[in-house]
Amino acid sequence: MIARMTSPPAPTQRPSLSWVWLYPLGLLACAYGLLGLTFTEQPDHDALMMRCVLMDMPAARVWSVANVEVGAAYFGVFFAMLYHVLRASRTDRTHLRDMALAFAYLVGSFLLNFYCVVHFHPLTALVIGDVVVLTFTAIVSQQLWFQRLLGVFVPLVFFTCGMGHLLEGMSFWTKTYTWNVPCAMVTADIGFAVLLNAARFPAFIRGQSLIAEIEAVRAEASARFSLVRDILMGATQGRLRLCGERSDLPERLPEADMPVPFDTSALSAARALAAHVAEGLGFEQTRVDQVRTAVGEAAMNAVVHADGGTLTVCANEDVVQVWIEDHGSGMNVSELPRATLERGFSTKGSLGHGFWLMLNMTDQVSLHTTRSGTTVVLTFYREPTGAMELAFDQSSHLRLAPSESA
Repeated sequence: MIARMTSPPAPTQRPSLSWVWLYPLGLLACAYGLLGLTFTEQPDHDALMMRCVLMDMPAARVWSVANVEVGAAYFGVFFAMLYHVLRASRTDRTHLRDMALAFAYLVGSFLLNFYCVVHFHPLTALVIGDVVVLTFTAIVSQQLWFQRLLGVFVPLVFFTCGMGHLLEGMSFWTKTYTWNVPCAMVTADIGFAVLLNAARFPAFIRGQSLIAEIEAVRAEASARFSLVRDILMGATQGRLRLCGERSDLPERLPEADMPVPFDTSALSAARALAAHVAEGLGFEQTRVDQVRTAVGEAAMNAVVHADGGTLTVCANEDVVQVWIEDHGSGMNVSELPRATLERGFSTKGSLGHGFWLMLNMTDQVSLHTTRSGTTVVLTFYREPTGAMELAFDQSSHLRLAPSESA
């Protein structure tokens, strides 16, 4: 059947640590220096509370509500990012694994910091929490599974910042520092992890070059697409057209019937509808059978890879045009030559004869595929142009052989 879109493997570029360590080490030095300064002065409770504006009631109310508001805004950004991560997981399940690993990192860091804050002296708690978490982060930062977590750590920073501001604001009504302090420490831990990983993604640091890098990736993808399109066009003698844009699909003929949604239970009805239109136009029975078979294969592909789709039969006096559209995850362009030309190739454990049969029984197959769905247009002329037998021989070289019959 049809091979579906998969995300490209993560790059294996190793981070350059010549400068990455300078910033976090300097940051830790400043943090511990400030902590040391807090022990040089012992203000009384009233003076400390005045500095924290909690004794100024109007300022305390605004301060508390503002922190809750900021926390809610951070949560909104987090959930927006989480939505896109979960959406991407439809085509690549490793996104869910990355999310689980990142949350495990967050929970483990929080529990360690919480235990330290509750049971140890402040300086000891900070040292133990930072040493354990940051040392672990530095050790595993060279591992590919950890380097993949950059895209998940970024939304988690918004999550921990949102939680910190929310707890800070709630301190007007109840004591929250026992939870807020380790939450702030977790934010620093995740920020450190992002910093180590960001060396692998210069565009993440250099915002001005991000657009250029995206354009370079797009240009490379466009060149690869054009190469595959030309190969398929030449190998099938123009029978298979790979369309980069939806506007490249054939002009739609007048609809012969209403669009019909289909799934596994309605496959036979979809085949019968297309065959009925061809038969009504006076196509020969052999041609009608070809329409039924090719449409059945295209519809089955949509069922296997997208749980179904919509079938629309269009026609004029001499042409039957069948549009089959689904909302699956699309096809992997790199696998299109094998998926469309190699008899028996499949990524779903099926017989894998779908496109091979379609190309032998139609006059033209037009294909447009994106991450949001695939459209296949099958065109049948009253008088067939002649089928071609397409296959890969045992040495994996494409060969074309005229077929005596369809």
